[in-house]
Amino acid sequence: MSSDPPEGAADGRAMLHLPEKFDVPDADMIVQDARAILLHALSLRKELAEGDIVVSPVWEGHAGQASVRAAIVPRQIVARYFEGPGIASLRDAGVMEMLGDVVVMLLEDPDGAARVLAATEQVWVSPDAPVRSLELPYKPHFKVLTLVIADLARKVGAGFTELEWIASLGLLDAYHDPSSDPPREEVLTATAAKTLAMCAEEAAWMRSLAAEA
Repeated sequence: MSSDPPEGAADGRAMLHLPEKFDVPDADMIVQDARAILLHALSLRKELAEGDIVVSPVWEGHAGQASVRAAIVPRQIVARYFEGPGIASLRDAGVMEMLGDVVVMLLEDPDGAARVLAATEQVWVSPDAPVRSLELPYKPHFKVLTLVIADLARKVGAGFTELEWIASLGLLDAYHDPSSDPPREEVLTATAAKTLAMCAEEAAWMRSLAAEA
């Protein structure tokens, strides 16, 4: 499927390292890439553990290569990504399939994707941080995919249900089943409350980290 840029989406594409035109991969291909990326992230974490170095799990494109940046984030956020229930849930084939579908929908709306993923990018990506090449060719969807994984880990780790996570991305109507799910407004209200609580918790962790520096 080809994604042509809607008017006003240039800033979104720039943030997400998306070219002006690109072929959106199907969900199965995204799931394959997600599994490979998670294995690579865990391997890299193990490699750097002894040096107490943290790298962002968000993959960016630099000179055609997939790259990651050094990250200065609280240990609680690192643990939430690598050890929390969000990442653990991706062992479930159904959750991984859902993730693939979500990435496809976001790739088809770069401006909307940039808006809903901006806060998670700010947690993990510092523009001035050193960059390390992963020595792998960069695919246009890698940054969106890795941001979505990081967003899932961040929010489910903070107590969001999967439906609330979907709602936080503006995609609730695509997944909400009125016959079995809580009422739509109830989901949205819970999502907003948990977002505020998560952001306050992360801000407190960041203040503690700054005080230790």
